[in-house]
Amino acid sequence: MNKKLALLLITTGILGGCEQFNQESVSQSSQASETSSSIDTLTPEEKQKLAEEAEHQAMLDALPAVSTEDWNLELVNNWTKIDESIERPLKALPNGLLVDERIIEDYTAMTNAGKEAGHEIVAVSTYRSVELQKTNYNNSVQKYLNEGHSREEAVKLTEDYIAIPGGSEHHTGLAVDVMDTEWVKTGKGLIAEFDTQASQKWLVEHAAEYGFVLRFPKGKEEETGIEYESWHFRYVGKENAAYMKKYDLSLEEYIALLEEAGK
Repeated sequence: MNKKLALLLITTGILGGCEQFNQESVSQSSQASETSSSIDTLTPEEKQKLAEEAEHQAMLDALPAVSTEDWNLELVNNWTKIDESIERPLKALPNGLLVDERIIEDYTAMTNAGKEAGHEIVAVSTYRSVELQKTNYNNSVQKYLNEGHSREEAVKLTEDYIAIPGGSEHHTGLAVDVMDTEWVKTGKGLIAEFDTQASQKWLVEHAAEYGFVLRFPKGKEEETGIEYESWHFRYVGKENAAYMKKYDLSLEEYIALLEEAGK
């Protein structure tokens, strides 16, 4: 008798559980149907906004475990001046130019990989002191004044490509202006047309694998405050570079996203 009673109780429990499960399934299905019906009543603009919000949240969820305080994410631009009190561990590359010593291993790996792919990539400008930036900035302004531009025009033309003293990434030792030996021989220098070179295309494709990003890309002039520079690469670390490349972000946009996420 006891066994029969126990079996009855177990059977009742299972059936009861199934009934509860079925009720929950019906409820969830009903909610999904209501949500779908609700979405169907939205305007195209509202649907677009929902999609954008979902995409933005997905970007936040995918952020790597990094912090805006990390040394390789230091943000310096015309609105954010360099902290001159920070001591920077500078070390010379084989050609004598100084960079933050913490990027040398990855930079060397990148240029070696470029060489294996047939590109002789060389650094032509790296660390720059604030004093040297002042000289470059003032010389540029004077050049445009000599060409007949007003001072306002000369300053505008200068700041399209040259950061104000204290606002240059080159102060960090994390920025590297590069060309290839073939381009160097042409004497054309640092101009946007460097992107016609196979070496520059290779860098854009592979630099993130070594922790570098094209710092001032096309279409991001408003965010960066600098016109397109096909030669200026910036070290941010491999995780950050991969994320920025995937989502097509400037450093300013990436930092803002990290700050939004409280990182």
